[in-house]
Amino acid sequence: MKVYEHFAYLYVRGRYSRFSEKMAEILPMILEKFDARPHRILDVACGEGTFAVEMAKRGFQTVGVDISSEMLKFAKEKAKKENVDVKFICQDMRSLDFDEEFDLVTCWFDSLNYLLTIEDLEKTFAGIYRALKEKGLFIFDMNTRYGLAVGWSRYSCHIEQETEDILEIHQASYDFETDIATLRIIGFIRNGETWIRLDEEHKEKGYTLREIRERLRHVGFKELACWGNIKDMSEPQPDSRRVFFVVQK
Repeated sequence: MKVYEHFAYLYVRGRYSRFSEKMAEILPMILEKFDARPHRILDVACGEGTFAVEMAKRGFQTVGVDISSEMLKFAKEKAKKENVDVKFICQDMRSLDFDEEFDLVTCWFDSLNYLLTIEDLEKTFAGIYRALKEKGLFIFDMNTRYGLAVGWSRYSCHIEQETEDILEIHQASYDFETDIATLRIIGFIRNGETWIRLDEEHKEKGYTLREIRERLRHVGFKELACWGNIKDMSEPQPDSRRVFFVVQK
């Protein structure tokens, strides 16, 4: 089963887009810090389009890429509703097809953790590097090993959404040998007098800061910042659940 094939329906009705909303609010502060004035933005793993649409509303030329055609359907609907022009492309982030077209590339909400091998992570970094113009910025976040092993597994089973029409249950586990977290999503959607059940399994790989930095350097990126908290731009700590990177071509 494809990831987000059915979960897309639950995603757009949940709280997930709040992360993208926060990143849209914080981004201007980051750009100001590094004296960056991008015009054309590529949002990798754009999902249901919240961040890409918000950037378009602020006057940026925006392109969104995602592997899930189901998520992109919602993204296109959102752009149409907000009356903005965003180009959405169904494409695997491991094989991006752009050549020095963007001033800024973003990838939010631990999307890169879905790459379960270091080789796929480097392929994605390389494609993003090619997509950027000289001196362009790549800003992204990833779940840490601590975040996946402790944060995800803190509640091995919990209810994520519960309304009159939706019930979404999460079951999380972590494999310390492979550093891969598994999130089983069980959803129930009301359909008249009956309920439809949806099941998906999501896996995320935990990488060390060293591994991420080595792959970034190998493709040519220069690290400008690494934060454990993006709001106060503080250094990562051993118990940081997420890290944010700002790198430059």
